[in-house]
Amino acid sequence: MNSSKIIMVTSCKGGVGKSTVSANLGIRLALDGFRTLILDCDFGVRSLDLIMGLENEVIFDITDIILRGIPAEKALIRDNRSENLYFCAAPYTYNNELEPQAFRETVRKIAKEMRFDYVIIDTPGDTGSPFRLAAAAADTALVVSTYQPASIRAAERTGILLSEEGVAARKLIINCFDADSIEFGIQPSLLEVIDKTCIQLIGIIPYDAELAEKQALGQDVFTLHRANSAAAFANIAKRVTGRSVPLFSGFRKIKRASLLKRILFDR
Repeated sequence: MNSSKIIMVTSCKGGVGKSTVSANLGIRLALDGFRTLILDCDFGVRSLDLIMGLENEVIFDITDIILRGIPAEKALIRDNRSENLYFCAAPYTYNNELEPQAFRETVRKIAKEMRFDYVIIDTPGDTGSPFRLAAAAADTALVVSTYQPASIRAAERTGILLSEEGVAARKLIINCFDADSIEFGIQPSLLEVIDKTCIQLIGIIPYDAELAEKQALGQDVFTLHRANSAAAFANIAKRVTGRSVPLFSGFRKIKRASLLKRILFDR
């Protein structure tokens, strides 16, 4: 790879699973051999260190690098899941001290000097300063949505805002997927969601109650051996790196052709 790819994971609505996507996508990329930095940009909330089980390792955050000159190699945390995986925390408090240009320049400098293939930026569920900072640095955005109407509308709005911020490459991740709710007309079809958001689909993550339990312990989806949710993140990571992977590839106990027919039908 000739240069780093900086990806923001976003939605202007909270509770759709952005941090889950950021953590597990970053971990999968690292496990696949790509040097990866996961950067928490949810300033003032700072939950990604908990999800990754690194809360006791955090000493510095991204503002220490930008505002106080702490070297990146000192501030970043090396995750023991992979020699390729690093993490940078968000600050506990934030008073809009950062400017988009300084943030962009710092993130790109870190990526270049530490030879990261990918930087995954987790963002908050609003469109305040951290959202604009992330958009200034990112060349790609992954917009996360569930099937809830408010979430779909938020994804549509997020796509518009990203366009205004100059993030041209936008992809959609549908989280908490439940095929049965679509088949019985409880939720819209995949095509309806894509049409409403006007964003190209890059992946579908099935609902997995065990994943929430694992995250509470600082563990990732890949500790759920042979789980469809783990396969979903593996598929998304492959697509992010340019590989073509069929929808639901690697999912167990499903009839892929039948499932696609059921969920793609636009009522």
